[in-house]
Amino acid sequence: MSIIPPDSPRSNHALPGGSSLKPVEKHDIDHLEDVDEDVDVEASRDQELRSRNRNVSAKIQNPLAGLSKDRLFDLADQFTREHGFEEKQDLFRRAALVSQNPNEFELIPELTEDDRYWLRREVTNKWDQARSLYFLVIVCSIGSAIQGWDNTGANGANLSFPNEFGIVENTWLVGMINAAPSITVAAFSAMLTDPINHFIGRRGTIFVTGLFCVFPVLAQAFCQNWYELFICRVLIGVGMGMKITTIPIMTSETAPAAIRGALAMSFQIFVSFGILAGFSSNLIFYRI
Repeated sequence: MSIIPPDSPRSNHALPGGSSLKPVEKHDIDHLEDVDEDVDVEASRDQELRSRNRNVSAKIQNPLAGLSKDRLFDLADQFTREHGFEEKQDLFRRAALVSQNPNEFELIPELTEDDRYWLRREVTNKWDQARSLYFLVIVCSIGSAIQGWDNTGANGANLSFPNEFGIVENTWLVGMINAAPSITVAAFSAMLTDPINHFIGRRGTIFVTGLFCVFPVLAQAFCQNWYELFICRVLIGVGMGMKITTIPIMTSETAPAAIRGALAMSFQIFVSFGILAGFSSNLIFYRI
């Protein structure tokens, strides 16, 4: 192995065949310094998301864990700018610090004494919440009860519609009509939850899907043949699939951590209540 002296003709990166490589000059890489800083920010964000999702322990992790204070404040500021809360920037910064370490809020120097007072009350007086929170839970519970009603409210019609539509011998068709809402939920309705929530939000999704759980239910009473009844029950399934997955999420996102489990459980309790109401109505109107 030989060392080429700096003043050698070959020191100018000579290549076989007489070609040579020119030394890289500064103006050749100036364009690299003009790269948009947003690209670096976006790449950093993608890397953070990948690290958060690399959950080998299968435990739910705090998405803010491990972020530096500067990065945490940047995310809080970005949220306030996107949603028009610039005047409350400092409040959202303090909230981000608490969200990152909720069990150590006493040690966060940025918090005021008033902040700490209300955070302590979330533990000592956990049921002392705003009326609007309980109103939201009640409204969501009504939506849950409708879910149970839709599951059972039309069961009494099984005694009559097969004869009415002349399909009493076709048990597969009768079963398909009965199971149409559940089939629709499993086939595509539940999978639409994420994109629909993304575009119109939680409240918008609950409102729109609630329409599917009201008007098709009423339309069943006016069906003149089996395929009209089947279409109505498919439309019911469209609403059921998205509503049954959105209501618990909205309740959980709104409720404080100390009582989140109890309030989120109201969904299933009122689904059962709706099922009871549906079977009761079938019994009440059995002879009508």
